Amino acid sequence: MSILIDELEARKNDYILVADVIEAMANATNSKPNDVVKYLNAHDVDEHLTVFYMGENYNFYQYNGFLVNVGNDANTTYFRMSDIVAFEPITKHGIFDDKQTPLVNDVYGRTYDISQYKKNREDDYLTSSEALDFLNHNTDINISSYDYKKLRDLARKKLITPCFYFSGYVGSFTGGHDNSLHTEIITSYFTYRLLTEEVYNSDDYMKLPNDGVKIYRLLEKQTGEYVDYDDGLFLFFEKPSNLDDAEKLKLTHMEADEIRFSKRELESYITSIQPDNDNDDYFIEHVKLVNDDKLKQLDSLKTENDKLNARLNKASDIYRQNQSEIKELKAQLKKVNADNAVLNEQLSNKIDAPADDLTLQTILDESHNEHAPDLKHAINLRIDLYINKGVGGGSHSAMANNWIYGNTGYESSTESSPVKRLREITTPLKDFGGQRPKEVKK
Repeated sequence: MSILIDELEARKNDYILVADVIEAMANATNSKPNDVVKYLNAHDVDEHLTVFYMGENYNFYQYNGFLVNVGNDANTTYFRMSDIVAFEPITKHGIFDDKQTPLVNDVYGRTYDISQYKKNREDDYLTSSEALDFLNHNTDINISSYDYKKLRDLARKKLITPCFYFSGYVGSFTGGHDNSLHTEIITSYFTYRLLTEEVYNSDDYMKLPNDGVKIYRLLEKQTGEYVDYDDGLFLFFEKPSNLDDAEKLKLTHMEADEIRFSKRELESYITSIQPDNDNDDYFIEHVKLVNDDKLKQLDSLKTENDKLNARLNKASDIYRQNQSEIKELKAQLKKVNADNAVLNEQLSNKIDAPADDLTLQTILDESHNEHAPDLKHAINLRIDLYINKGVGGGSHSAMANNWIYGNTGYESSTESSPVKRLREITTPLKDFGGQRPKEVKK
């Protein structure tokens, strides 16, 4: 099995099932489970002990409720072990002394409670017909008579768990790069998700799932490799020597009459529905549970579920269509952005002139009938030298010559008439020489 999953499973060592605490106290004090709950409530158990449930990610979360309302969830809810050993109303009965919960080391260096496996072996596992007899004998026959359909419905509600016995080679794939097979001899009761539906099936055989089964109650094992509730396991007639062998020797069917139920779970269920003189809610809940109309609702809910699935499929199709349209729109947006980038680049290469200055735009427009090229050069030279400052420092003549050579088609001669004219017309007033006539103010 996966070392990582084993590490997560080890988190359970710090917790104990609520059902195990109640049962241990009941056995130690010769009391009924209901008496234990009353006793704990009288000692304000909810103020001292927090009830938890374990999520699928192996994290523990606070249970939203009180101990008296836990009911059948006692088999799936937990107390923190450190809280239990610190709660005097429980510890004074010596229930969780080290002698009563011996821990042993396995070959992996981990510890586990051997008393749990002893408890699993001591439990009786009844066939489906024996379970029905047990239920009908120990419940009020005037309220409800149990049959295979109702037995299945109890399993659907996870109040009881169907399982089957197997002792022999059990294997799982390592999941590594070579996907090798690990097998060992295990004695256990196994289950799987769809085994519940086999309870009300008239077939003589039940087909085991292709993705393996799950350990429901582990009785004996060789190592610490497997623990209760490990899944993805395969059963074999003989020990397979390789992966090809595993396919040939894999157990694929079980006889339908091998389905069994834990007597301990059946007793726990019966206890939960017994009417209590101090609390009629248990009686009311039982009537609701076994009411034929409620069971019929299951079929109605299944039909409604099918409709919802159909709607979900339709919504999924619409979603995929919308995703396709979104993808197309994104492509169009990408093209628009690319075109916009090109336009921005073109605009950046033009003169940074005010967009609303029509006169300046007209002067710079080379297509205009009266276009004056030197006037345009002079304006651009002036903007680059003294507004954008896009030309290096130096005298006006030097900077103007550099700009003219780089931005016009005039010959590179400082004394050519066009060069001289452009240089002079853009000279700042402060740089006028002594020979240069200045404008007379009027």
